[in-house]
Amino acid sequence: MKKNLVVKSMIVGIILLCVGASSVTALNGQPSQPMGRGILYVGGGGAGNYTSIQEAIDNCTSGDTIYVYAGTYAENVDTKLKKVLLMGENRESTFIEGQTTDPVVRIGNSDTTIKGFTMKGSSDEIILQVATLCEDVYIQNNIIENGVQGISLSIPTSRINIIGNTIFDNVYVGIQVQTSTYTLIKGNTITANGAQGIDLSVNSNHNSILNNTITGNGEEGIAIGGLASTANTIEGNVIRDNKLGIRFTGGAGSNEIRSNSVEGNAMEGLLLSSSSENTIEMNNFMDNKRQATFKISSRNVWDANYWSTWIGVKLTAPIFQKFPKVILGGIRMNFDKNPALVPYNITGAV
Repeated sequence: MKKNLVVKSMIVGIILLCVGASSVTALNGQPSQPMGRGILYVGGGGAGNYTSIQEAIDNCTSGDTIYVYAGTYAENVDTKLKKVLLMGENRESTFIEGQTTDPVVRIGNSDTTIKGFTMKGSSDEIILQVATLCEDVYIQNNIIENGVQGISLSIPTSRINIIGNTIFDNVYVGIQVQTSTYTLIKGNTITANGAQGIDLSVNSNHNSILNNTITGNGEEGIAIGGLASTANTIEGNVIRDNKLGIRFTGGAGSNEIRSNSVEGNAMEGLLLSSSSENTIEMNNFMDNKRQATFKISSRNVWDANYWSTWIGVKLTAPIFQKFPKVILGGIRMNFDKNPALVPYNITGAV
């Protein structure tokens, strides 16, 4: 009996020592370690912390968390084949600044998350590249700026989640998506890129572009192209002050454009070119040079959109509000038979 009591006392003592060690770590300012995975620290003042992000990646195991304290890290980062959670202390104060023409950050494997950073590059660098065949990647709450492209998904990828980022001042495209399926682009602010805000192409299908604010880009706010670029959803976005709001080309069809506010674009708000069987409903088309048009396109459905140029808005007599809105496509016409009397409340990224 006495021997059993001694063994039990030793077990309790070991447990208390482990709890105490965890408490000391938390009190020293290191984030608590998630259950079931390792955690490595970069920067800060803790004993054993790494001085570079790449060094921590090279020494981690798949499934680990790498926590990066505020500071400027002048390096190009590659997660290689590691599946990691790469987390910055605060995106306003945790900087990764590329030093070569390689991507500033390259995600090399599935089941990887990066969040909480400002990533900067040069006109020769992709800021963040996701490698081919990656799935279930999360790119969340980052600032991505000053590259040749902001985010680039290699061919092919699936279930890439791009959420809550600010992407601006890239030479060409803010987000480049090629041959991707079930990708989610949600709640981002995408502005002042030299070409497209979002370019989705090369047979990309079943993707969702939701609740983004896409403004001031040099070409299209959203461009979708490719014969198999189908079953994509564009919903809840504010697409404003671009050269062109939304363009579908190259046979991209059977997509849904719903509840977007397409405003003040220098050319078309929406251009359908060789794009058929799309549904365009409950959008605001306001103050674009040409609200919407189409060419070599058929069987598109227009319903319940608000048009700032519709006669029923300009002339309030009930007879005019019975008129459909005519959408011209060269010598052909489509009709929105139920245009809305007042614009919808669409907020984009919040």
